[in-house]
Amino acid sequence: MRKFVLRLSTLFVLMVAVLSGVALFWVSQQVQQLERDQRLIRQQVSSEQEGIRVLSAEWDYLNRPERLEYLANRYLKNMERVAPENLLSNANALPQKLDAEEETSGIIQVVAPEKKPSSIKKISRKVDDVPQAPIRDNVSAAKNDFDSVLKQIEAGADE
Repeated sequence: MRKFVLRLSTLFVLMVAVLSGVALFWVSQQVQQLERDQRLIRQQVSSEQEGIRVLSAEWDYLNRPERLEYLANRYLKNMERVAPENLLSNANALPQKLDAEEETSGIIQVVAPEKKPSSIKKISRKVDDVPQAPIRDNVSAAKNDFDSVLKQIEAGADE
C-alpha cells in the first residue's frame, strides 16, 4: 500500500472549496428569503391597490350629482341662514373663564368685539343644558400669557 501524504496546498484547496460551498449555500438561502419577502410585499401592494380601487368606486358612487342633490334637498332645507351678527370677526374674542358661581347658574360670558377692534362688549346668555361637572383644560404657560393679554385688552376698553 501506498502512503497518502497530505500536502499543505491540498489542505488549503480543500478548505477553500468547503468555505466556497458554505458561502454559496448561505447566499442561496438569503436570496430565497429575499424572494419570499418580495413576493409578500407584492401581494400587499396588490391588495392595497384593490382596496384603493374599491374605495374610489365607492367615492364615485356616493358623490353622484343626483344623490347629492337629493341629500341637500332632504337635510339642508331646514337650516337657517347664518346672520352676520353670529359670526366671530376677531379671533381674539374667546369665551372667558367663568367664576364658580356663574358655572352653577349656567351663564356663559362671551367677549365679542364691536366694529372697532379696541372696544369689547360682553354678552351673557342662559344655557339650557349645563353639564354637571365643568370641563377643565390643563393650564399652561401659554394660556396664562394669553389670559394676561385679554385682561390688558379689557382694561384698555374700560378706560
